[in-house]
Amino acid sequence: MSWGGVQNTESSKERYSLTWNGKSKARQIAQEVGTGTLRPAKEESKNWNNTENIYIEGDNLEVLKLLQKSYHGKIKMIYIDPPYNTGKEFVYKDNEYQGLKIYKEITGQTNKEGIKLTTNIDSDGRYHSKWLSMMYPRLKLARNLLTDDGVIFISIDDNEQANLKKICDEIFGEENIIANFIWKKKQGGGNDSNLVVVEHEYIVAYSKVLNNVKFNLDTKYQLDNALYPFKDEKGEYGLVTLDKSSIQFSSSLVFDIIGPGGEVYQPRIINGKQSCWRWSKTKVESEYDSLVFKNNKVYTKYYRPDGVTPKSLLIDSYYGRTESGNDDIKRVFGSVPFSYPKPLFLISHFLEIGIDKDSVVLDFFSGSATTAHSVMQLNAEDGGNRKYIMVQLPELCDESSEAYKAGYKNICEIGKERIRRAGEKIKLDENLPLENREKLDVGFKVFKLDSSNIKEWDINTEDLQQTLLDSMENIKSDRSSSDVLYEILLKYGLDLNIPIEENKDFYSIGGGSLLISLNKEINNEVIDSICEEYRNLLEIDKDFKTTVILRDNSFKNDVDKTNAIKKLEQVGINEIRSI
Repeated sequence: MSWGGVQNTESSKERYSLTWNGKSKARQIAQEVGTGTLRPAKEESKNWNNTENIYIEGDNLEVLKLLQKSYHGKIKMIYIDPPYNTGKEFVYKDNEYQGLKIYKEITGQTNKEGIKLTTNIDSDGRYHSKWLSMMYPRLKLARNLLTDDGVIFISIDDNEQANLKKICDEIFGEENIIANFIWKKKQGGGNDSNLVVVEHEYIVAYSKVLNNVKFNLDTKYQLDNALYPFKDEKGEYGLVTLDKSSIQFSSSLVFDIIGPGGEVYQPRIINGKQSCWRWSKTKVESEYDSLVFKNNKVYTKYYRPDGVTPKSLLIDSYYGRTESGNDDIKRVFGSVPFSYPKPLFLISHFLEIGIDKDSVVLDFFSGSATTAHSVMQLNAEDGGNRKYIMVQLPELCDESSEAYKAGYKNICEIGKERIRRAGEKIKLDENLPLENREKLDVGFKVFKLDSSNIKEWDINTEDLQQTLLDSMENIKSDRSSSDVLYEILLKYGLDLNIPIEENKDFYSIGGGSLLISLNKEINNEVIDSICEEYRNLLEIDKDFKTTVILRDNSFKNDVDKTNAIKKLEQVGINEIRSI
């Protein structure tokens, strides 16, 4: 039924939504369980035993899947600077998203010389669909990692800003948008659109649950000193008259105020309109000592704040420009081995307003590791203990690029070297507090995405943890005990920074919550040492529980295995896994 030519949409099957060719597949990809693992690379790390920072090499889709159990609800802030879909080829190759170059070849849109065979391909629906299919599962997985008061900031430009907001509305909920920040990236320059000089980009910000989010004040925002010409023991302040004609008039707010010398003050007539006091008579009486009487007027004080409420227009120069990002990385390398890195000031701004001083930050399009650099710099400035997790695909550098000529084969090598060099420069910067520099964490643990350490992996099982434990005798010959150990941690949902104590016969994880022996031979000596460790733990906490994991093919025979289990049970260990 319709009235006046207006259709009744209540019964219509049509719904307001964003859809594209491949969306169903993108949803499916987000739900698939990761089957790879993260292998530690201690030789490429810095301060492995003491650092809480993490750098992961690998495709971010698979990495996000692997982090789901260990970091679910633990990340306070995510910042990403994903591909803007400007017509350049993509490098992220998952089941649906194989890269623009490959996609065009498969669909016959290019010949072997790379010449486009169709016209206006960049405006074709498939052009946006591939980008959306790449972003959707990654953002879906990223949301799971956020704390309930967590936030995500996503850099983007006009190519996909509208589409990005739509998929974020769907994934995070329209009600959880924080703002669409506008960042002035340059001053003038070429005519980006042939008609207009585009001087800005966007940072789209969403929350996990908006009502839980509280931003810190923007402390870098420059306040006009003329607004605070006076000073007392509380700080710098300005004055504002107590009577106003711009507020709603109330006769109860018109009364006499007796000054300290006995003079009588009344609300003035301003521009022909009777004003009234902003404070009630009761408040005037209770806060009388804070009033200022001068020039035949009554004033209240307003003090200079520590900062201002963050603003959506990031147009001031202290947020940085594109050239600022180039200068930042040039100060580290002496050259610019990475194109268009975001400026430290911009990322630091979001770190300052978005998180606490001990929060964890994730960047899964980390590029040249500007986010990691910003975390170290800010910690050195304010004494914070923020930690980062960087994820980056080891995309090969072009052989003609400055980076390749300087010896960097892929982007990860640039990112890791930037963190190494930047950390040392920060620690030597005498303009920063010595105490902050001395305790600064400039290290990072490197992990590399790889196939599972297990030769065969049943991806159809619902209990991947149990599959791991049942199959570990099939460990690949080129994998170490450390490789296997971290795969176990991921399957158990344990933090990659969980304390690990390596003993002669076993690993003690998280203060003994897991006791794991991956020895190639498990004898009575190994079992006795595990039993002794558990007795020591019981002396500290008589209700302490642990799980013991033993490598199955390390026993000579079933009898030895049975005897070992009985010995463990006798001291009170009931959770025993044979792998």
